[in-house]
Amino acid sequence: MEAIDINDTFGAMLVGALVTMAYFYFMTYPQDSPRIKSFVGLIWTLDTVHVVFMCHAIHWYLIAGFGNPAHLVEGTWSLFVSIASSIMINVIIAFLVQCFFAQRIHGLCPKPYKWWMTSVIGSMVFAHFCFGLETVGQFFVKKEFSRLNEVNFVAVLPFGITAILSDILIAVGLCLLLERSRTEFANTNYLIKTLIGYAITRCLLTSLMAVVEVIVFVTKPTSFYSFAIDFVIGKLWSNSLLASLNSRRSLRDTFNRKDSGTMSTGFRVASPELSTTGAEPGQLNLVRVSANAYMAYFGFLIISRRYRDKAKVKVLMKKLVHAP
Repeated sequence: MEAIDINDTFGAMLVGALVTMAYFYFMTYPQDSPRIKSFVGLIWTLDTVHVVFMCHAIHWYLIAGFGNPAHLVEGTWSLFVSIASSIMINVIIAFLVQCFFAQRIHGLCPKPYKWWMTSVIGSMVFAHFCFGLETVGQFFVKKEFSRLNEVNFVAVLPFGITAILSDILIAVGLCLLLERSRTEFANTNYLIKTLIGYAITRCLLTSLMAVVEVIVFVTKPTSFYSFAIDFVIGKLWSNSLLASLNSRRSLRDTFNRKDSGTMSTGFRVASPELSTTGAEPGQLNLVRVSANAYMAYFGFLIISRRYRDKAKVKVLMKKLVHAP
């Protein structure tokens, strides 16, 4: 029998992608706050623990229990721990990542809609987390694979439905808030359009996998197919988070390249950090800066929620462009 190469499986590729992106993040963004760095480190640690448990369960059935049907009657501790960790860690990762995006929505959302919009999304995310806990508990109670179909309508279906709805709500919220941040500047709109595309792509990937997992578990509750899909879902969540964080520099570079050939207008800005020889004490040196650099800066301020008033941003941009 030909040996199976497990090094090129889809799950292994996602694990490698996560490790690579985590390394890239820490090397590329050392200036990020300790809170964000700790958050990324926590996501990577949880994902690594999940992989360790899954590897032990695979070794138990495919190597230690090869040719022994008795191993298939009940699950080993690591399988149920791996199932629990697969679901639990994926739930925790999903909960943390969804809270991360919900916090961004809370910051971007205008005051009249801030709390009710965040409350709706937060309630669905919390419901997803609670049904995940219920699913884990049911797996430990049933233990035998022949009884796993008993948890279908108790926990698995609500768990899958809330996962899909929370993904959709976050994607819709991000898209609506980014859409309302459009300005009269084409390059800023290009940046917003790109971010909307990222939000939709992330939602489609995670939601599609959640739908497939629920369908497979309902139709084949005693098989391991749904666990294989669940193994991938957690990797999609963690990779989508790191991809969002790591894309900041490339987005900024793309924005600046697109903008560099569209406007050569200049203006003068006072800089207290640069002074010329012979300048009087306290005199500020005037340096000439391209307008597109500051347009890019205020375009990013829209996304970073420092200026939520679109009209105010437009006025600031016009003042900068027409400054003497």
